[in-house]
Amino acid sequence: MRTIKSYKKLTILFLFLIGVVNYLDRSALSIANTSIQKDLGISPIQMGVMLSAFSIAYAFSQLPLGALIDRLGSKLALGGSLIVWSLAQAAFGLFSSFHQLVALRVLLGIGEAPVFPSAAKALSEWFDTQERGTATGWVWSSTCLGPCLAPPLLTLFMVHLGWRGMFVLTGVIGLVLAACWFAFYKSKAQYMAQSGRAEPLPMQAKRPATPRVRWIALFKERNTWGAFLGFMGVIYMIWLNLTWLPGYFERQHGLDLYRTAWVVSLAYLFGAVGTIVAGKACDRLVARGMKVLASRKLMVILGLLGGALFTLIVAFTTNVVACVVLLCLTMFFINISSATAWMIVNTIVPSERVASFGSIQNFGGYLAGSIAPILTGFSVQQTGSFSSAFVISAVVAACSAVAYFALLKEPAPKPVTLSSADGAPAAG
Repeated sequence: MRTIKSYKKLTILFLFLIGVVNYLDRSALSIANTSIQKDLGISPIQMGVMLSAFSIAYAFSQLPLGALIDRLGSKLALGGSLIVWSLAQAAFGLFSSFHQLVALRVLLGIGEAPVFPSAAKALSEWFDTQERGTATGWVWSSTCLGPCLAPPLLTLFMVHLGWRGMFVLTGVIGLVLAACWFAFYKSKAQYMAQSGRAEPLPMQAKRPATPRVRWIALFKERNTWGAFLGFMGVIYMIWLNLTWLPGYFERQHGLDLYRTAWVVSLAYLFGAVGTIVAGKACDRLVARGMKVLASRKLMVILGLLGGALFTLIVAFTTNVVACVVLLCLTMFFINISSATAWMIVNTIVPSERVASFGSIQNFGGYLAGSIAPILTGFSVQQTGSFSSAFVISAVVAACSAVAYFALLKEPAPKPVTLSSADGAPAAG
């Protein structure tokens, strides 16, 4: 039987791969945009509806699915999620009706909604507080490496298989990954039961059983609003860059598609480094005696302020090389905040409420994320420049840093027991 150390590594590997596939699948429509419009006679307005259908469904699925994840556990919730969205992805390559394609994009959004709350829950079960930061950093690096790999990899699939084949193949990849997840992944509770351990592992002292609380009760807590409002700035800036960064370099600096693709990939590589740095920095701060939440709070605020600062400078910079450097630094800092925000989730609530709390945070973030591309497009159309859009993004990020600073506080201390009856974590 595998050791607990090997299961921790397996958990990180699975969650990382699922995150990469998640971002490949949500990026596929953008890559195939022109081909689909040409083949199916889809208008730009209809394409806009299809692109928006995903993010709207994704945002509004967060709240109800968060409570469901806490009830089902991370293994069943994440595996089921992967199957649903992979089927929707594969089916997208088999249909031609506009309404059918919109419905499949909605299903993709619903299917992908449980991924990161489920990942946060799995990490909270397998990793102790003082080592959770590094694990979270590695898993959340997938949110940058996925978009980095998407343009070259999906284009390669399209060249050899066409856009329909690309959707089918990426859907099949997800289904294979789901089969591996169900076959090889074990929750912490399953591992404890199968290994015959009667006592909890070191550092896993368990709080007394917490009664199940509906997610709506979390809205009464100050920390919930801190995470909700704070994450808005994180996702606003991330989605502005995800949706408009290629257009910015093409329109503002006249780069061709090839050079733009390399520049955008470079920016996402810096973002991936940011997530890993965030995890290691948080764990190091805790090892040096800083309180866990204080370490997360410091890093998420530094990330937002750093992202805001470099974005603000970009707004008034015309040199293309300087803009590339500044936007790489922006992606580095804002992804420090993104990874750290999810460390905050499994710091201030117990394991059995992580998915519910994370889904509320994600809901707030993607409400802002849905506004970012629309407001940016309106700003560019009115001014002919991205400067005002970048200024708005910087202001939103700075306001979110204030929300984290003002609203996040240490949770009230709770009594701890080493009772064997309470030793095993909640089922995952």
